[in-house]
Amino acid sequence: MPHLTLINGIMAHPATDILGATMITATWWLLSNPVPQLPGDGSPNDLFIGLSTLSGLVMATATFICTMLYQSNSPLMIEARKRFPEELSRNWLSIIIWTLTTAILPLFSLCLWGIDRITSFGIVIFSTSLLLAKGGRSIYWLNYTLFMEKASSILSPVSRNSKSTRS
Repeated sequence: MPHLTLINGIMAHPATDILGATMITATWWLLSNPVPQLPGDGSPNDLFIGLSTLSGLVMATATFICTMLYQSNSPLMIEARKRFPEELSRNWLSIIIWTLTTAILPLFSLCLWGIDRITSFGIVIFSTSLLLAKGGRSIYWLNYTLFMEKASSILSPVSRNSKSTRS
């Protein structure tokens, strides 16, 4: 199952998200950096402010998941926190810092829109790509946390029964 090793490797190193967003933005740039015609008056206000708001919501969700992970009392999650403190802190810092950045970048792009539409839209493409990657990473860790909670609830009764039969 080499694909699981690759996924686990990607999840252990959050810098891959930035690399992916950079590659998507570079691909857009190499495709002659098309800026789509925006509906209505052509103003990016709704799009950019909506993206910024979505980033804030993803950051709030990620913070909730992070809190779930670090406050879990399940034996398996406690063990995971002991074994992988660097990976966990690196991931959560990356998720929270970069989702904050993806909330700020569209607002910065909004200011650039009148001066340089191509750069402004390129920043939004990078921000959107990075937001999707960090949102996916948050969901991965939510799934991990919920799996560990479920596994602990299944294993705990067995270990209690085995202790009581030994006494």
